[in-house]
Amino acid sequence: MVVYLFWSASWIIAGGLFELYLFQSGVPISEIYLVNSFWFLASLILPPLFKGFNARLFMLLGIVTAFSASAVLFLYPGIGSAYLFRLLIGVTQVFFWIPFNVLYYEFSKDNNARMGAMYYSLSPALSLVIPALSGLLVSSLGFPALFLAAMVSYTITFFLGITLLPNKNYKYDFFESIKSIDGLKSIFFLEGFSVAVMISLTIDLVLLLYIDRPLDFGIFVSLATIFSIVASVVTAHFSDKIKDRRKFILPSVAFLGLSAIMASISQELGIFFFFFGMINFFSRIFLPLPLALSVDNSKSIVSTMLGREFLLNLGRFSGALIGYIIIFNSDIKMALLFQGVAILLYIPIFEAKKKKLEKH
Repeated sequence: MVVYLFWSASWIIAGGLFELYLFQSGVPISEIYLVNSFWFLASLILPPLFKGFNARLFMLLGIVTAFSASAVLFLYPGIGSAYLFRLLIGVTQVFFWIPFNVLYYEFSKDNNARMGAMYYSLSPALSLVIPALSGLLVSSLGFPALFLAAMVSYTITFFLGITLLPNKNYKYDFFESIKSIDGLKSIFFLEGFSVAVMISLTIDLVLLLYIDRPLDFGIFVSLATIFSIVASVVTAHFSDKIKDRRKFILPSVAFLGLSAIMASISQELGIFFFFFGMINFFSRIFLPLPLALSVDNSKSIVSTMLGREFLLNLGRFSGALIGYIIIFNSDIKMALLFQGVAILLYIPIFEAKKKKLEKH
């Protein structure tokens, strides 16, 4: 958790204002969306190339890769570096996130949603402060200072990782990993296709239609995360006690989809802020629960996390490409509307697949 704390802080410093950085550099929203789509390429290509991993080595490689991504933007600002930044960040989906998920959920299989809530709440907790401070730093010293701060933070994370991360080896078979999540594949794909793409690509670009100054942008993002932390922890706590994920997953995904639809058609900043906050609120309730569901039904935590990450990123990449086509032919709000509607499809798909799950 110490390594994850510093990793998350570094991640937010490096990427929290990335879209704003490109927007202020004169890059149109449609191309910013295309740049962000490169985030998911490496995580589709790399997993089949390995038969296992050393947790410490892979996570340290992930930290070095993330450091390099920030260094590219610091040393060579421009649109070409932006594409490379997202490609490198995509590599960390494999090198950092998969071993981290394995280590984290090996720690406890009795409180999966609560552990997931801690996992998903740390980033919002840091987002209460870091985006606003990042906006202040950029307003004072410019974006290079922000990327330099991220590099310093990643350096600290690396040395903490050398000391604290366990030196554990894991083996896996890629195709067996995909088979191991039978019943969950379409659920993971749709989560990536709709929720993950909306949270990681679309919603911040819609925000640029209303706010385009670093300090204001950072403060807005910070304020919108306040209540999502409490909501995630409380909901996950009751979900672990009741052991019925479905009672929490379906309402949260319904409200998340409706919030996205309402945000996409809002015209005033105040109304958009409310539904932007609701997207944060319900996404933080929802996101730990499918992760907990995967651990509930897991027979091999390594295979489950590998298969889950691959299907999520396949969904993310597919959703990002469709989102780009929509933006190219219409606008970013139409992409958000599409993703809000797509999120609602999670409900009938979950109901159709639940018979294949031991626990749901």
